[in-house]
Amino acid sequence: MEGHSEHHMPETSTCEMNMLFNWQIENTCVVFRWWHISGPISLMISCLMVFIIAALYEWIRAYSTTLDTQWHAPELNDRNEENEQENVVYAYQQYKRLSGQKELIRSSIYALLVGISFWLMLVFMTYNGYLMIATVLGAGFGHFFLVMGS
Repeated sequence: MEGHSEHHMPETSTCEMNMLFNWQIENTCVVFRWWHISGPISLMISCLMVFIIAALYEWIRAYSTTLDTQWHAPELNDRNEENEQENVVYAYQQYKRLSGQKELIRSSIYALLVGISFWLMLVFMTYNGYLMIATVLGAGFGHFFLVMGS
């Protein structure tokens, strides 16, 4: 039994799940086991990636709204000479009549936005203060600079 006290198992990194707000730097995983924060450098890279994803979410959301506006604007402008009540009815009827390809694009963008928003929610649910701040700042940056600036 002599050599057993000197035999060490290699330490494996683990993902610690916290259910309380924390500022933990090591052993935090961002949604996936392979996205493991092991120190300050990987934390900064992870925060930057979350920031970019949150900013892009806001840009995609604004792009979706812009597409809807562009696709429906010609229909509204074509009927300017008719009375207001007919315009409202016409606009409502036409809004529902996008081509199949446009509806597929709209639905795909919507599905992408739902997926990203749920993923960002899971990042937030790590309860890691750094990742939470990166999410909020990324969304704010995306809204201000990518949405308002365009």
